[in-house]
Amino acid sequence: MGNGFLLMPAGITRAQVDALTEFMDGSVATKADIERLSGETKADIERLDGKITAEIAELSGEIKAVRGELKADIERLDGKITAEIAGLNGRINLIYWMLGVSVAGIVSLVIKAFTAS
Repeated sequence: MGNGFLLMPAGITRAQVDALTEFMDGSVATKADIERLSGETKADIERLDGKITAEIAELSGEIKAVRGELKADIERLDGKITAEIAGLNGRINLIYWMLGVSVAGIVSLVIKAFTAS
């Protein structure tokens, strides 16, 4: 109430000074209030930053694990596909040989038919 007494010579009553002082005490932030809130805000930001950093690290680890699993699955499937292609190539080669033998047999029969007459 120290500065309130300066208002009294200006015609403001003691009750008005007390009411104004009470209002100002509850409504105005002091430098200490602002510094306290600033410190709390900084602490909250640091806490949240730590949580976000931890979450990012956890997600990064999970992503690496999934990548490893996918890479293993792709390699396994690549091996299966390679084996299937090799099997198909073997069957195709067999069919080529069978077709070649059949064509050779037909050609020899045609030649034999024309030379026999």
